[in-house]
Formats: sequence, C-alpha cells, structure tokens
Amino acid sequence: MASSAQSGAFALQAGERPIGIRTFAGYIALAGLGNAAIAAYLLFRLPASHAPSLRSLLVRALIYVAGAVLAGMGGARFYWNRSSAPFRFDPPLSFRRFARVNATAWVWVPSIVLLSRQDSPVSVALSAVGAALLANGLRRILPSAGSPHPQDSTLQPDERELFVATLRTAPREAHGYVIALCLYATGYFMISRFYLTAGVSLALAAFLFTWKRAPELATADNNRRAALRLAAIAVVAVLVTLFVLLDGVGHRNRMEASNLALARGNNQGGDVSARPGTVKVSGISGYQSIILWPLPQKKQIAAPVPASLLPSAARAARPLVIRFDGPYWYFQPPGERPGPDAHQAQGNPTTVNIEANNFIPLAMEAVQSLSAPVRLARCRQVLVAIQNRDNLRGPISLDVVLTDSFAPGKPSLSLGAQPILTSQPEHFTIKAAPADEVLHFPIPEGSKIRKFDQITVLFLPDVEHFQVGPKIAIREFTLLPR
Repeated sequence: MASSAQSGAFALQAGERPIGIRTFAGYIALAGLGNAAIAAYLLFRLPASHAPSLRSLLVRALIYVAGAVLAGMGGARFYWNRSSAPFRFDPPLSFRRFARVNATAWVWVPSIVLLSRQDSPVSVALSAVGAALLANGLRRILPSAGSPHPQDSTLQPDERELFVATLRTAPREAHGYVIALCLYATGYFMISRFYLTAGVSLALAAFLFTWKRAPELATADNNRRAALRLAAIAVVAVLVTLFVLLDGVGHRNRMEASNLALARGNNQGGDVSARPGTVKVSGISGYQSIILWPLPQKKQIAAPVPASLLPSAARAARPLVIRFDGPYWYFQPPGERPGPDAHQAQGNPTTVNIEANNFIPLAMEAVQSLSAPVRLARCRQVLVAIQNRDNLRGPISLDVVLTDSFAPGKPSLSLGAQPILTSQPEHFTIKAAPADEVLHFPIPEGSKIRKFDQITVLFLPDVEHFQVGPKIAIREFTLLPR
C-alpha cells in the first residue's frame, strides 16, 4: 500500500461515481475467474486415448492448471490496465500480489469443469474450496471497510472513547441470511442433480463465510511466503486434476462399453431393461433424444374366423383392438420429435430409467401408426390400456391425439387430457409390479378430420417428473364403434 489514505479510501473515477477498492477488486476477480472458466470449457477435454499413461495425464494436468492460471491472469490484467489507468504511477495494490491471491482459485477451475461434465457432486465441494481460498487471500490484502479515517488519529484517546458505548449502533449485515439461503439452495440443487448450479451457490456461501470469519492481517505476508503458499495449493490442484482425468477416462470407457453392449443387444433383439443403469438425455454429455421400441411380442397362433361367416351387424359392432407396437419418444424442447441422430433401443418404459441432466424438461410421447386409415365417424370412444409402475409421487395425465398423416398439413384432433387414477395422491401406492388401468377418451362429434391413421399419446406429468420419463407403458388401444 502506497499510503494509509489510499489503502483506506481508494476509489476509481468512472465519470462522477467513485468505485471503492473492494468493488474494484471484486470486478477484477470475477473477470479473471470468468476468463479461466471460459477457457476451461472451450479447451480442456479428456484425452482421446482409451489407455493413456500416467505420465501423459500428469503432463496434461500441469498444462490444464497452468492454462487456467494464464487465462485468468490475462482476463484480470486486461481489466486492471483498463480501469487503473489513473493509478499507474502510484497504484494502491500491486497486480502481481493481487493475481497471486486469485491464482489460488484459478487452479481449481480445470477439475471443476471436468467433473461437471461427468455430473459428479465432487465439483460442488471443489467450488467451495476455491471460493474459500480466494476469500481468505483477498481478506489478507484488501483494507477493512471500517478502518479509521486519518483525521481520527488527531483526537486524544479520552475524546475518542467518550460516549462510544452509548452511541454505537449495531451493524446491519445480511451475510448470514445470504449464506443460509445459499445452503438451502445448494441442498435443493443437489437433490435435483443440478451440480453446476449447486457449486455456484455453495461457492458463494463459502466465500461469504470465509470473508467474515477470516482475520484481517495488519501486515501481509511477504512475497516469498505468499509464493510458497500458492505453490503448495497448485501442487494439490495438479494432483486433484490428475485424479479427475484418471476417473474421467475410466468413466468414459465404461460408458462406451455399456453403449456398445446396448447396441449389440438391440441388434440381437435384447432388452435394454435387462441392463441396469440410467440413460440420460441432454445436449452435453448424454443422448440428444431417445427412441425406445417395445420388445417384440410372442406370436400367438389362432384360427381366424372368416368375415363372411359373421353377420354384418356383428362386424359393425365389434370393437377394434390395436396392440401397441410403436416407439416411445424422449426428447427436449424446442424440438417436437427426436432428431435424426436419436439413440434407438428396445425395452419397456416401466423398467428403464430415462432422465435429463440439464435444465430443460423431458417430453415423452408414444406413437402408434395404423396400417389403414380409420373413419372417425365410426368411432365413439378410444380406450387406452396402460401399465403404471411409476413410484414417483405426482399426478400424471395422458392426452390422445388422432392424426391424418396423409392429408395436407397433417390435421389432428386432441381428445383431451385424462388423469391416471393410480398416480393420483389419494390412490398412490408404491408399485412392485405394474398396475393395469384403462383410460376412456370420448370422440366429439363434428371434428375437423374425417379419418386418422396415427394415434399419439402425450404424457403430461407434473413438476415432479420435470426431468424423468414416467414409467408408464401403453398396452393396447380399443376403438369402440358408434
């Protein structure tokens, strides 16, 4: 610090509004941290090799940690030079000293980024560690907001202590409430598996807690001691990054092996439900969309009854039963259907776990195509037989949409949403086996379409199924004649 006046009342003139040294330091710290995070997300990846050597991973960890520090230093230096131009000849705070403190947080960015791509909760803990180290370092070099003004030193001790206890007011600080809210938010995001957002909230709580609890040193550490502290933290960060790379390569190899086995099982007619695990839908580390085909039904041999032997009244009054053999679609908005690169598998929705690992809701539809169009005037009701094995509390409804895919514009008719009785709160139970249920969808008269050749079932869950595909399967459709 050049002088006590500068250390206590440093301000940058931005037009007519002064900026305090703590506000200025916060801007620069956020700029450096943001620059390091952007560089990590764009450049830091797992090695392409499936069996990298320990030496190559160690070199990669060193490069990643050094790259994060250089990227953070570059971003901080840019804003430092741009904002501190009036203080170039007599700066109140050395940039080298400031960057050395911020580097204790920059070195953890590679590990946090790599772990967040794997949806690992460890990234949340590392975010808190980096924030705590940053707050502790800034506390050592930044002046206290309550430091006495230089004019106060001219007062006599007796004059300064007179009526101090009477006139002193309790400080108004909201950091405790902010820390509590951040901890509650961290718990909510952890339960919802939003680990990246949980890391941000916990990092803020750790920073505020460390800032308030860490003692402010009157005499800061010398350059050698501060450099040794940074070197020790950097060594630990490199080792953690090395471990993250090792675990990331192993996790990727296991996922690729699982996907290969899944593809082989699909080619051989295998069942995806026989392989445990969760299939994730996302635009980062999962599939963009998923098409789940039902398992092929065993062929049943039955003697057909010639239609000529049945009376015309019986033929007209017989319900039409359609066994569901179409696909289940899992996708995310703004898309209206799975994309061309959708992952295809075979299985039953009641036994597989399909979920999203980002903030976008997961949509689920069941699509049944008919071999021949059905005249709408001959149908009065559509019955949908389902199997419900969803054990996540929350009501679920189904909507049936009839579509004429051969007509221009593909007009459709929605039959309205019908709630699933076994998912309602008053009827909800933990289901060890699928519960059978039939939903009734009346067909209104005077609709815009005359025939349909496609039946689409829309799954309409509540917020509890925001990112999880409901474990509900369609068994068959029954078209009741008029």
